[in-house]
Amino acid sequence: MLTPVRVADFVLDAIATRIGAVAPEQGGALLGLPGLDYVTGFLHDAGAAATGTRYQNSDRLIAAIAERESSTAARFKGIVHSHPAGMPVPSAQDRSEYAESLRLNPQLARYLAPIVTHDVDTPLAGHEVRLGPARISFYGAERADGGVEVAPVRPVVVPILRMLRRAGVQPDADPAAVDVEGAALLATDARIPGFGAVTILFGADFPTTAPVVLPADGDGPLSVRWDLGVPAIERMAAAVRAVRGGGRARDREADDASHDAAPLFARTEGILSPALADRRVLIVGAGSVGSYLAETMARSGVGAFTVVDPDTVEPANLGRSGYRVADVGLAKARALADLVLSINPRARVALHAARHDDVDLAASVSESDLVVAATDDPRAQARLGHFAYWLGRPAVFPGLYQGAHGGEVIVAAPGTACFTCATGGVRADLQDTASGSVAAPTDYGTGRLVAEPGLLADIHQVAAVAVKIALGLLHDADDEATVARFAQGILKAGTTYAVLGHEPDYWIFADLMRGTPAQYAYQSLWLSVVSRPDCAVCGEPEGRTDPSAYQEPDIDVIRALRGAR
Repeated sequence: MLTPVRVADFVLDAIATRIGAVAPEQGGALLGLPGLDYVTGFLHDAGAAATGTRYQNSDRLIAAIAERESSTAARFKGIVHSHPAGMPVPSAQDRSEYAESLRLNPQLARYLAPIVTHDVDTPLAGHEVRLGPARISFYGAERADGGVEVAPVRPVVVPILRMLRRAGVQPDADPAAVDVEGAALLATDARIPGFGAVTILFGADFPTTAPVVLPADGDGPLSVRWDLGVPAIERMAAAVRAVRGGGRARDREADDASHDAAPLFARTEGILSPALADRRVLIVGAGSVGSYLAETMARSGVGAFTVVDPDTVEPANLGRSGYRVADVGLAKARALADLVLSINPRARVALHAARHDDVDLAASVSESDLVVAATDDPRAQARLGHFAYWLGRPAVFPGLYQGAHGGEVIVAAPGTACFTCATGGVRADLQDTASGSVAAPTDYGTGRLVAEPGLLADIHQVAAVAVKIALGLLHDADDEATVARFAQGILKAGTTYAVLGHEPDYWIFADLMRGTPAQYAYQSLWLSVVSRPDCAVCGEPEGRTDPSAYQEPDIDVIRALRGAR
């Protein structure tokens, strides 16, 4: 059995950014609570003399360690550095340096020596953790007869920062080691929404034991309700809800003034309505489009979200979505919930790290005021469109064409044509002038489109249209807010299918706009869609079917219909 070593999550985040995201070799010092194998700090050795195959710590790092030890309760624990890919183990030179470090630091029982490599294609072993675009392999060195013994150790990640984020608590800085009456603790100043400024102290056994929460007014520690029956990641959020409910009224009133939804509308008066704080949006798909929509709607004051996505954040997602290096390895639904709460701690977020098939869509759609199908799974789009229409909820379907050279936004609301009528056979007719197709290849084993290159700015162009329409649809039909009038104009005109082009001479725009002066790129067409009377979703009421009995359309029938066009 491997010896456990506790590591705070914010330390791994820092290592991921400073070492894991750059080419080897890089390094830095690990610090932590005295007398324990608990890593709570990282000092990057930015001035080290390093090559692609060798790292040697600098005198500047040694001075920084001494300064940190003199100003805090943290103590030196070891050195982390990166190796070239394929070398996730200490070298002979590393082992020699471990022995020398143990000689120079007699207070260390174990010298911690993690190795960072860009090897992410093989399963993680018990001594390894995914670190953004890399992995970190933990080793410990101990004194032994004749030299040093190096063995793998098991990292136990302590989710301090993630628990704070999940609770909507914003720390002023990463927790630092402090001495409180002879006990070494981690401390950070923070603000609890709905309560006020506090100092939070974390013991070495957190999250098994509750943190100590000290109000800024100095009235003594709060009584924190700590439920071990709740999953660890949720305990802080549950405790914060209890603190809000039992906190001092005057503190809550003062904090309410600065943490309610009002500031989110400070610069959109007359454009957005504060009523958005009471609206819930169901977002299925938390990729580049879904994460942008959720973030933008959170910043616009939407108060509640339900997020559905089965995938985890991968390094490749960072270039085209709202996620950070620290989110790599997390479920996309959870990472997106954290992002929303970091913008508006009072938002309410339900998350499902699952496929749409495994979620009660009837309940999720019924509980929401708007549905956004930000997924590239055509079956999920069809199911969502069916449930939304059946339950009388407006829905928005953003989509990108091949290479993100163009895209579309389809709107379906009570009284308009449904998503199925809007798309029946249309995509098969669209032609990309460069490649002959506007749709990316489909993996029919999963129903998902194969990921391909696309410029984030072009993706956001389509997503921005979708989010403006979505915000408008969240308002009452007679609301005078500017964005509400924009969305209602689309419904009244029946132009519920927007096609957008991002490149010069793209597809149909090249013919329709030929000879029109002052034209280049970023063009749009707003098409009218008519319901088919026999449509099972939006056709004659007596012919509509319950979406709970939805079956994927027969592909042979669809092909036959297309051939008859």
